[in-house]
Amino acid sequence: MVEARGKVWLLTLSPEGQRSHGAQFVTEVGPLPPIPRAASYVMDVAEADLGPANREAVARAIHTHPAPEVFYILTGQQCLETPTGATKARAGEGMTAPANTPMQLNIMGHSKHDAFFIIIHDAAKSRVNVSNWQPRGLCPE
Repeated sequence: MVEARGKVWLLTLSPEGQRSHGAQFVTEVGPLPPIPRAASYVMDVAEADLGPANREAVARAIHTHPAPEVFYILTGQQCLETPTGATKARAGEGMTAPANTPMQLNIMGHSKHDAFFIIIHDAAKSRVNVSNWQPRGLCPE
């Protein structure tokens, strides 16, 4: 569970269509790309609370994760560029990125951007690594 925007959010990893009892269903994001095998895992959940002033700093942070990343957008919109192309999502939508994939997150528009970022990864590895991959600019403003 995580608290954000005045609510408590229950984040559940489960097979498609399975629901948590006693909770109000909001959305299903997935399918989750494969999670590399590990002896133990950590599920990092973060809420991003970003405004247009953060756009350039976020876009400069080219990185990878040792496991898939799941996004759920609360407000605003984003575009994720990877070597295979670009994916956009706006408030009420989600997206995923596979493990070990170079990525550039781009905050789109001029409004506030709030989102959950979830990474399920090998507990023995860092959750984020800098990448020298160069985006092609597929997420223009």
